[in-house]
Amino acid sequence: MGPANRRLLALAAAVGLAAFTGCAQSLRAADYPDGRYTGSSAAADDGAIGTVEFTISGGLVTAASFVVRDADGTAHDESYGLSKATGEPVDEAFYQRAQAAVAAEKQYVTQFAEVGDADQVDVIAGASLSHTQFVEAVTDALSKG
Repeated sequence: MGPANRRLLALAAAVGLAAFTGCAQSLRAADYPDGRYTGSSAAADDGAIGTVEFTISGGLVTAASFVVRDADGTAHDESYGLSKATGEPVDEAFYQRAQAAVAAEKQYVTQFAEVGDADQVDVIAGASLSHTQFVEAVTDALSKG
């Protein structure tokens, strides 16, 4: 490849990189006007959807919630993983994983409120799908604002 082709290739790569990064949506609360925001994630393979609601005031996240609901509408909460008939775990291992995911989902909200940027919310082991849904829901909410 000659020098002219290398320069052309480098220019094309730089333009492509600038275009790609220029289209990225900021997930920082400080970049959005005050208001209440609501958004949802895409459905996961099992049909679960995450929904986030938060308020931005003065560039800060002042209130936030995030709930994942299974395809049948069952919320990921303190009852997630329990039998609806007996209130007992159907499978103890699943119940423990389910409750760990619920705790992580709450932590995602807490981190978001602390740092004000969904891109800075750390993935918690065992709850990476919830993290993806959280970020998708925040992105959806901000795109509507």
